[in-house]
Amino acid sequence: MRLPPYVCAILSSPTGHLLVEERPADARTAAGQLTCFGGKLEPGETGLDGLLRELREELGWQPAEPPRRAVDLHVDGDLIAWFYEAAAPSTDAALAFEPGRRGVWMSEAELLVHPRLSEWHRAVLNSWRTGRDRADFVTRGA
Repeated sequence: MRLPPYVCAILSSPTGHLLVEERPADARTAAGQLTCFGGKLEPGETGLDGLLRELREELGWQPAEPPRRAVDLHVDGDLIAWFYEAAAPSTDAALAFEPGRRGVWMSEAELLVHPRLSEWHRAVLNSWRTGRDRADFVTRGA
């Protein structure tokens, strides 16, 4: 099975809120945008191992139950990321965000129309909320 270069987490609460990352204004990718937590797989990692590492690095936290692979993101036909679904930490959990990053709690409805939500992540979240396991994003020039 071919692995994608990236893995991300859809962190949802029982109240319908999602915990997303507000990227720093000077970030290399998705600068100033709202995205799901996650990142690039390291050599030899499985998707789940990479996701759990990313959550430890970016939030200082790990879900109690193993995340479930929920949506595969394809951009211009290429597999880019696996998005996993997991129960979010409680709103009062002590999270240790990486320097320059912060978490934002937002309702699913509010997030999906937020102007700073990354287009890729919007495509994934729309697929996720409608029960589809694949999101296809086509760039403007493709």
